[in-house]
Amino acid sequence: MVKNRQALAIMVMLWSSTVAGQPDPPLPPPRPRDAAVPAQTPAPQAEKPLTEAAAPSQTDPAMCLTALKAAGFDIETAEQPPSSDDRCRIEAPVRLRAVPVPSRQGSSVRLTDEPILACRFADQLGHWMGDLVAPLVAGIKDTELKAVRTGPGFECRNRNGATTGKLSSHAEGLAIDISGFEFANGVTLRVRPDAGAAPDPALAALRTAACGWFTTILGPGSDEAHGDHLHVDIERHGSSDRYRICQ
Repeated sequence: MVKNRQALAIMVMLWSSTVAGQPDPPLPPPRPRDAAVPAQTPAPQAEKPLTEAAAPSQTDPAMCLTALKAAGFDIETAEQPPSSDDRCRIEAPVRLRAVPVPSRQGSSVRLTDEPILACRFADQLGHWMGDLVAPLVAGIKDTELKAVRTGPGFECRNRNGATTGKLSSHAEGLAIDISGFEFANGVTLRVRPDAGAAPDPALAALRTAACGWFTTILGPGSDEAHGDHLHVDIERHGSSDRYRICQ
């Protein structure tokens, strides 16, 4: 310990003498008083990200349908579904028939049940199917995704069909229940797992990936109510839209 302290003291002394023997660093030359100050060019305004430009299509009902049709969606305005409960209402209801697959020009995925949804949810659901699910199926299954079974979309009921409690996101057109995926080779991938069968890798992958697109993802293993379908919605949980229920 003493030797270490002595060595440290010697190093400090050598460093101090070295610094002391060095001349002070030169100062910058004085600036002429009459030198003209060059005019400053205003910084260019940064372009808005594409996500900001696309935002109105999700927040403005009038623009939503126009934007989706321009993107290649087979979609049309729908009547407000009749209901005995005034709480069950959809903002900008639409009927979604098919969505494009951008990675395969001219290709699309049909929604066989033609669900009625809120336009902003149809936007999110359709891009998830066309941009993510279809390419994933093609990569894992070596076939094309032809159609998706979704049920009606809108349902005026409480969560999980309970007699009391909170209103389901289905009652506002913000949710869908997917029971199966139909492939071009004639095979149907059902969400309900076969007894004793290992989880299908394609289904497991798209279910995990859905957590980045929706705020709620429930399916087999989550609870008894979701044993035969994959429920996805964009219901906001709490004070932040970043919170996810991904099970």
